[in-house]
Amino acid sequence: MKVKIIFLVVVGIVFLGELLLTGESLADDSLIQKLPSGDIDWSEGVVRAGGTGMPSPHTETPSPEAAAKNLNAALNMAYANLLATVNAIRIDADASVADRMYSDAAFREGVTTLARNAPISHREDLPDGTLEIELTMKLTGGFGQFVLPGEIRQVETVTTVTGVTPEKEGIANPAAPEKDTPYSGLIINAAGIRAKPALVPIIVDESGEIVYGPAFVSREFVVSRGMSGFATTLEGARTDRRVGKHPMVVKAIRSRSSETTDIVIANADAARLRSSVAHLDFLKACRVCIVMDPETNLPQEN
Repeated sequence: MKVKIIFLVVVGIVFLGELLLTGESLADDSLIQKLPSGDIDWSEGVVRAGGTGMPSPHTETPSPEAAAKNLNAALNMAYANLLATVNAIRIDADASVADRMYSDAAFREGVTTLARNAPISHREDLPDGTLEIELTMKLTGGFGQFVLPGEIRQVETVTTVTGVTPEKEGIANPAAPEKDTPYSGLIINAAGIRAKPALVPIIVDESGEIVYGPAFVSREFVVSRGMSGFATTLEGARTDRRVGKHPMVVKAIRSRSSETTDIVIANADAARLRSSVAHLDFLKACRVCIVMDPETNLPQEN
């Protein structure tokens, strides 16, 4: 009996360790914007939408033709829902994807093609013959390259004067005093100011001078990882590997612009950020995570 108990304890410890290593947690810190047509998962950087195919009431025996028709119906619904969800994405304070789709035919065609190339991430065949599928499209990669403003350009490598290589950013020297440890990233705590997420968030000081924006980032990093990570708790932001082991944490004081996607920080915090010798490096690499209120406070468009 004692051996069995020990075995169960060991199995439990191993299982818990797997959860910790894979980054899974009982608490979900993801910022997810839920819409009637689908979800925008800002933390994971994906859009999800589903579709359903119903069997014909006149078909008693399943056939390959009926199954193909069912799948086609589910795909068409999912594509339409995915496109409607993508339309709700804010690019920046000035425009949403829907705005660009309305005014630019080439942009509309490109986004539509990207949506129709989204892979099936989940499929479920129900006993009554109903087919449910889910499509998932990344906001990075091809979508990011196509949608991001042209003002976000490739930036030449910035020489780090701290002696910390990009691969080692955020790995603090235990023997070094806190003040000598270079910051590895930036966390903006924008909870409580009803800020909204966007593909291109702008951070400004109280004078309106931009602290973080398109001019500070290099396009390859924005395309590959997004300009910012998002979380709903400070703890969740700290566990985002993009900000490293020693991020600077700044509290936002208010949002700016009619769409509240631009965030204002205090002049003192802006000066503290600018005084960090490593800040150009980690901003260029988009090592930024923004904490925002949960999806219940996000706009429910569509």
